[in-house]
Amino acid sequence: MKRIKLVIPILAVFLIMSGKSFSQDTDIQKFFKNFGIVTYIDTYYSTDNDKSAGSNPRMFDLLSPYRDQFGLNIAQVSLRYGTEKIRGTFTLHYGDIPDVNWAPVTRAKFVQEANVGFSPVKNLWIDGGYFVTHIGAESFPKFNYFSSFSLPSAYEPFLQSGVRVSYDFSEKFTACVHILNGFNVFEDNNKNKSAGVQLVYSPNEKLKLTYNNIIGNEQPDGMAGKMRMLNNFIVNASPCEKLELTAAVDYGMQEHSKLSDLTKSASYYGFSLAGRYNIAPKYSVSVRGDYFEDLDGVVSAYAPNTGGVKANSVTIGCEYRPVDLAYLRFEYRYLRTAAEQKIFQDNSNSRSEATVSLGLEF
Repeated sequence: MKRIKLVIPILAVFLIMSGKSFSQDTDIQKFFKNFGIVTYIDTYYSTDNDKSAGSNPRMFDLLSPYRDQFGLNIAQVSLRYGTEKIRGTFTLHYGDIPDVNWAPVTRAKFVQEANVGFSPVKNLWIDGGYFVTHIGAESFPKFNYFSSFSLPSAYEPFLQSGVRVSYDFSEKFTACVHILNGFNVFEDNNKNKSAGVQLVYSPNEKLKLTYNNIIGNEQPDGMAGKMRMLNNFIVNASPCEKLELTAAVDYGMQEHSKLSDLTKSASYYGFSLAGRYNIAPKYSVSVRGDYFEDLDGVVSAYAPNTGGVKANSVTIGCEYRPVDLAYLRFEYRYLRTAAEQKIFQDNSNSRSEATVSLGLEF
């Protein structure tokens, strides 16, 4: 009798899911067709010639941060829901990326995204919750030419929370307005809110122009307010079938922050130029050059003999993709700070790095 009682509800669920005639068009099946699950894993082995910092995360390197060991950049799973009127995303992640980038600024370091949105009219979306930042030309390794960050990207915000309103004016132009808790935070650190915009213009399939910004008081409660603004301009181009190019420029400023005169505003800036050439359907080579300067330490850590950072680097790499959603990469980077910033081993201002990474999305 107990077995019969157990079988009946199981059979009822099966009939509901299958339909009276085992049709594939039941309401429940249609509902679940709007869901999607994406999983992504990136592992690496990284080494460099700077042995002065032990096994701690390396300066300037927020991805593949630990050296002379095998590591996990990220393991994440995303649940997505989407219809013409409602959408939502919930992503959990684990690994060095959330440990180095999320943990210092939020209690929810295992939550990458958690947001929901609705579309009151065609082409207009209103979304709220936790997001990956709208700033920057680089994101997670699977979206980039390299598994390491350029120097300017390392000092851009990585995460944000708030509300965004986006509108597609045409197939070529999209605009988005953000009201946020702040710069690289989920939980607000003061009573003020920050704001930002994103403008994307794609005149054709081979060119995309993007402008992003964020502005607000980013000082914690109890400290005098300082307005900060970051401008980010990105160009993505594909001049020919096998060549991809990405150029990005950052310019930021913060009031009352110049070390030589705290009544004046301080500025910081950086730029990067990267290219990838697809030698064959499964093989590509990439090169990147970048520069970053923040001598007043607005967003960078303190460096010896100066208040902030001045550095440049060159990165070269090659990639093999056995299938579209998997990659094996090797990259080498030479990084150099200003002559007076001898922060590496043996009183050096330069460092060489090598990283092998393997990624898969399914």
